[in-house]
Amino acid sequence: MKTGLFFGTFNPVHKSHLIVAEYLAQWQNLDEVWLVVTPHNPHKDKAGLLDDTERLHMVELATADIPHFQVSTIEFELPQPNYTVDTLAALQAAHPDRTFFLLMGADNFLSLPRWKDPEGILRAAQLLVYPRPGAEIPSDHPLLGHARVAIADGPLMERSATAIRAKLGLKGSANDELPRSVAAYIEARQHYRS
Repeated sequence: MKTGLFFGTFNPVHKSHLIVAEYLAQWQNLDEVWLVVTPHNPHKDKAGLLDDTERLHMVELATADIPHFQVSTIEFELPQPNYTVDTLAALQAAHPDRTFFLLMGADNFLSLPRWKDPEGILRAAQLLVYPRPGAEIPSDHPLLGHARVAIADGPLMERSATAIRAKLGLKGSANDELPRSVAAYIEARQHYRS
């Protein structure tokens, strides 16, 4: 079973997350994609995150009608902050029948050499990297050309969770950028409103 893992704080989950995950899944013929909701990314300030259970619920809403997408709470059960290499080890132990592929944007790939045990990550999963605006991968990137790294050539997505939160904070609408069920949930709960 070829399983894609798409990690994120999903604060909030938006259409580009789903489009990128689907693109990479089709590109590499993955059987399924797990969206791994991260309670605490060590590279981000937890204070700016919506409550873990709220973000998890929005990802569940966003993926409810996509049969080959599942939501994983594995990082809720692990020590925080969450390190990808540790999560991959836990997933491999729990699911030895699966081959894991780590789905990420080029912005994360650029910083990957500074993550905890990048070689351990590459031993545990093949990386599928999607382009991001403003995240050009230089020819001297230490992991470019690695046998376990594949760089996709897909359309650039301009959406970002940061920009969506800013728009919502200004009482604007981000309905075009969010799955319908997520937009309705955010509106009902008045999340991200200043």
